[in-house]
Amino acid sequence: MAIDHVLKLYAETIQSPYLHYGFWDEPQAVDPAELRLDDIIKAQERYIEHLTGFIPDDVHLILDVGCGIGGNAGYLVDRGYTVETLSPDAYQEEAIHRRFNNSVPFYRTKFETFNPPKQYDMVLESESACYIKIRPGFEKAFEVLRPGGYLLVADYFVHNNDGSQNPHLKASHEMDKYLRSAEENHFTLIREYDQTENTMPTLDAARNFIQRFMEPTVEYALNSLRRKTPKLLAFVKMLFGKQIRKKSAQLVLVDSDAFRKYRRYMIYLFQKD
Repeated sequence: MAIDHVLKLYAETIQSPYLHYGFWDEPQAVDPAELRLDDIIKAQERYIEHLTGFIPDDVHLILDVGCGIGGNAGYLVDRGYTVETLSPDAYQEEAIHRRFNNSVPFYRTKFETFNPPKQYDMVLESESACYIKIRPGFEKAFEVLRPGGYLLVADYFVHNNDGSQNPHLKASHEMDKYLRSAEENHFTLIREYDQTENTMPTLDAARNFIQRFMEPTVEYALNSLRRKTPKLLAFVKMLFGKQIRKKSAQLVLVDSDAFRKYRRYMIYLFQKD
C-alpha cells in the first residue's frame, strides 16, 4: 500500500491531527446545520479522550496500529504513555516522522505481517480494525502482546447484513464473526461500549455540507454545460458516467439512518488469555 488518498484528502482539508469520526457527548442536542469545522475537531479530540478512559492502569507501552497522522499517538504520549506506530501507508509514515521528529518509532507494514521487536502492553486499533483481516489480525495481536496484554478496538461493525448491495455492508467486519474469532484466538472481551449515537453528528454534518454546497454546485455546473457545450457534457457522461454513478451511490455512507440500520460503532477491550 503506497498512499491512501482518501485519508490524505481528509487530513489536508479538515487540517486536524485526527482522522476518526469524533465523539459527541450529547448527540441529540447537536444541530448539524450549525456545526463549524472547529466543532468537528473538538469532537475528534473528545473521541481520543473518551477512548483513553478504556486503557487499563497496567498499560504503559502501546502499539498504535493504523496510526493515521499521529493525533491519537500524540495525545497518548502527552499523557505519559510510550507509543510506537504502525501503518503500511507512505503518507502516514511521512506525517509521523514530521510530527514526532523520529522520537516515536514507526513501522511501515501491514499489521498481519509485522515482525515485532518486543511485546507490548496494549495494541490500539482506532478505525483500523476494518482494514485488518480478522483471524490473522487476532493471531498477530496475540503474538505481539505480553501475557495478559490488551487489545483496544474502536471501529464500526456490521450488525445487520440483509444481503443487499448497500455500501455500509462493505469495508466493515461482521460483529458476530469478529467477536467469535476473538474468543477462538484466546481473547476475552472485558469491556464494550456502543458509541454509535455519539458519532452520528459527524455524518449528519457531512451530509448537510453535501446537500447545502456540493449538490447545488454540481447541478449548476451540469446546467451550464448542458446549455453551452452539450456535446462536451455528453462526451463526459460517456467516458465517466459509470464512475460518477458509482461515487454517487456511495453518498449513502454519510446517511446516519442507513449507518444505524447496518452498522454499530463499537469500542471493545479484549484481554489476551
